[in-house]
Amino acid sequence: MRDESPVLLVKTHAFGDALLCTPVVRELVESREAKYWVLTGQSAAAVWERFPGIDRVFVAPVPPDSGIGGSLNLARWSMRNRKILKSVKDSFVFQGSPAIRRWVRYLTGSAVRSSGGVALGKWEEVFPMVSTDYAGYSYSKTAGVTPENWRSVFPVREMESNWVSNMRLPEPLFAIAPGGGKNPRDTVLEKRWFPERFSIIADRLISAGFNIVLLGGIDDREVAQKMKQQCRTVVLDMTGRTTWGQTAALLDKCYGFLGADSGTAHLAAARGIPSIVLFGPSSPGTLFAEGLINPVQGNVDCSPCYSNSLFPGCVRERAICMDAIETEMVWGALQKVINENYGS
Repeated sequence: MRDESPVLLVKTHAFGDALLCTPVVRELVESREAKYWVLTGQSAAAVWERFPGIDRVFVAPVPPDSGIGGSLNLARWSMRNRKILKSVKDSFVFQGSPAIRRWVRYLTGSAVRSSGGVALGKWEEVFPMVSTDYAGYSYSKTAGVTPENWRSVFPVREMESNWVSNMRLPEPLFAIAPGGGKNPRDTVLEKRWFPERFSIIADRLISAGFNIVLLGGIDDREVAQKMKQQCRTVVLDMTGRTTWGQTAALLDKCYGFLGADSGTAHLAAARGIPSIVLFGPSSPGTLFAEGLINPVQGNVDCSPCYSNSLFPGCVRERAICMDAIETEMVWGALQKVINENYGS
C-alpha cells in the first residue's frame, strides 16, 4: 500500500545538474512506492515537470535574484508553501549548499538526507560528495538506491516531436552547441571553445555531407552568431529559440552532437545521441557516467580546476585548457564516433 505522506526530492539551480540526479530518482520512484514531490528552481523545472512518477513539482524562486527584492520574493514563496510542505515525511537534498538544506528543514520540519559535507543538526544525515567521483554516486548514497542504468531521464512529449517533424529539417543533421558556461549558480565562460574553431569543424562536417543545427540558450546567441559569420556555408541557428523539450526533440533527429560541458551536452547524452563533449576547467568523470559521452580534453597542468562546486576563477589570462583542444583533436574524435555509429 502506498504511503500517502510525501517524500520531498530537492534539486535546484542548473538544468544539467538536475539531469544528473534523474537516474537515482528513477530508481527510487520505481523501487519504493510512495508519493513523491520535487522542490526545484526555474532553471531545472523542465526536468521534473515531465518526470514519470512525480506527483507534484514546487518551483521556487531559487537562487533568488540579487538584492533585497529577490530575498523578499523567496521569503513570500516560502511562507505561502510552508503549510503544505509540512506534510512531508522525509526529504532528500541532492546538493551540498548549507543554505538550501536549512531552508528545506524550515519548510518541512522533516528528517533530511543530503549530499552535504557536515550535518547541520540531528535532523540531518549527510553523504558528502567526493570531488573526484561521479556526482551520481553521491546522489545514490543520499537516496539509498543504486541505478543499473546511469543514463539521465528526459522524456520527449508528442507535441515536441510533432513540432520538429513539421519543420521538415534537412538530413542528415548534426548538432553543435557553441556556447554554454552559464547557469543560475555560476558563470564559467572558460568552459567555452572558440567560435572560429567550431566554424572549421562545421565546414568539415558540411563537406562530409551533414547539415548543421546550432543549439543553446539565449545567452549563446552572440557566440553562435560569431561562429556563423566564419562558416563558409549556411547553418540553421536555433540558439535561444527552443525550450528544453524542443531542443531534446531536435537532438533526436541528429546523427551526433558537439559542444562544451553544458546543459545541452547533458541533454544530448540523456537522449542517447553520440556526443563529443569538450572539457577544460571541469572533469568528464565527475559530471558524466562512464561510456555516455566521448570526452575531449586539452593536456594542461592546471586542468581540471573544479568539479561540482563554484568556479574558483581562472588563474590565466585565457583559458589555456580550452585553447589546448585543437581542431584536429576534435575532428579525429568526430570521425571516430561517426564511423563507429554510422559506418565510414
